[in-house]
Amino acid sequence: MTERKTSELFNEIEQASEADQFMTNMASSFIRTNPAEYLAELIQVKQVTKSQVIRQANLTPSIGYQYFDGKRRPNRARMIALGFGFKLSLTELNTMLKRTGYAVLYAKDEWDALIIFALSQRYDLDRTDELLYQYGLGTITAAD
Repeated sequence: MTERKTSELFNEIEQASEADQFMTNMASSFIRTNPAEYLAELIQVKQVTKSQVIRQANLTPSIGYQYFDGKRRPNRARMIALGFGFKLSLTELNTMLKRTGYAVLYAKDEWDALIIFALSQRYDLDRTDELLYQYGLGTITAAD
């Protein structure tokens, strides 16, 4: 089955008079990837080890492995840190955020905008955190 376009799904939702009308028809189109499943996919695609990603994401090993094992769900900032750990592009990071249920990076949000800039400049996580800190926006690694 081919993936349906978002605009097509949006149209179906708007045209429905009852929630049951679209929920049944669209059930197979909803994205339900949990972070651990998506991280496992990325390990295969990027051909890296969990320990490499955890180290590059500046996570403690115990917490990092819990994210990969599905014992803990990372928050949005930790998912972004993991994106840096995988050395994802902006497009890849936004795909990861969408697929795991988080908001994509938004250019009108100053914290997100600096991350977008850092990704486009190929900054690593430490340099990105320094940039965020410089503008008084905290850091990715210290975000709750």
